Amino acid sequence: MEQITYHVDKDILYIAIAGRVDASNAPAVEQEISCIKSENTGRHTVIDADNLEYISSAGLRVILKLRKEEPKLVIINVSPEVYEIFDMTGFTDMITIEKAYRRISVEGCEFIAKGANGAIYRYDAETIVKTYYNKDALPEIQQERENARKALALGVNTAIPYGIVRVGDGYGTVTELLNATSISKLIKANPEDLTQAVAYYADTIKHIHSIEVPKGELPDFKVWVLAWADFLNDHLPADKAKKLHDLINALPESKHMMHGDYHTNNIVEQNGETLLIDMDTLSVGCPVLEFGSMYNAFVGFYELDHEIAKDFLGFDFETAGKFWRLSLARYLETEDEAVLSDVEEKAKVIGYTRILRRCIRKNDTQTNINYYKKQLIDQIDKVDTLNF
Repeated sequence: MEQITYHVDKDILYIAIAGRVDASNAPAVEQEISCIKSENTGRHTVIDADNLEYISSAGLRVILKLRKEEPKLVIINVSPEVYEIFDMTGFTDMITIEKAYRRISVEGCEFIAKGANGAIYRYDAETIVKTYYNKDALPEIQQERENARKALALGVNTAIPYGIVRVGDGYGTVTELLNATSISKLIKANPEDLTQAVAYYADTIKHIHSIEVPKGELPDFKVWVLAWADFLNDHLPADKAKKLHDLINALPESKHMMHGDYHTNNIVEQNGETLLIDMDTLSVGCPVLEFGSMYNAFVGFYELDHEIAKDFLGFDFETAGKFWRLSLARYLETEDEAVLSDVEEKAKVIGYTRILRRCIRKNDTQTNINYYKKQLIDQIDKVDTLNF
């Protein structure tokens, strides 16, 4: 039945109903929903009414029967017109019914940056919109908003998304950022003088790392990294895989905040202050774990194709590498090349672990996989500890 479609995401059964549901088709709609549920037993059901134009009393009886079978039924993306029907008949008092999100388009909007999970656009003079690659990103959005609230309460300047919108067939968040400029754009505008951009970038992450987070408030970055290493068990020589695990496991437990995806697209300057605008990977851990991701953001990901740096960051590979080293020096408060190189070598272990896993999962070319495998093995051989 074309009017009914469904998909499953993390044990939630999403059933989408389109068009009109009235006396002429309500029995068929009921039968189709029943068949879908029988094929997906044990899953929580969510009715997606994004394309539902009208529902009559016959359609309401279908919903009522479904609710009796599943007391925690949820209906989402309900238009104002359909919501009024649910409200007038008392359904909003007994079922969780969520109104549809406002629809917007980012076509023609100024592109600001892109990250691992989405792209950011300036929607108007006062607001930005983050669009998510995942079409079912509501759980990600809710988690990111919660992380932003936690970070703000703990002393991190962060812009909290205040609204959820529909963008195309996906979701986005709206954030007020008046006259804000990404650090990437500051670098692009003046690549010959990185002093201010480095200060903004390095000082902000050092402040984040100084914050102790109450136990259990945020996930442990180390657990994520161990999962990356576990994935590589069958792709590395046994002795190298063991040493990689030993190096990671030897890192001390830490309650200090990590950003998790800290690059110059995720931090903006506004009136002389910095604000973080991407908080979905907020976590706790040791600085070397963060440095691994930072190394990737400016060097690691682009080693085989330098042009990708300009596409992602907005400035060239040479500038990105220079910015990384200057930022590391400011963070560590030293210009001693031996110290900087030692920390970088440790960071590369984490960075290449992440990249190699990513290459294998994405079925990258064998050339790329072999390159990053060699880099990781070389780094494992070079270091005896990740602590510094």
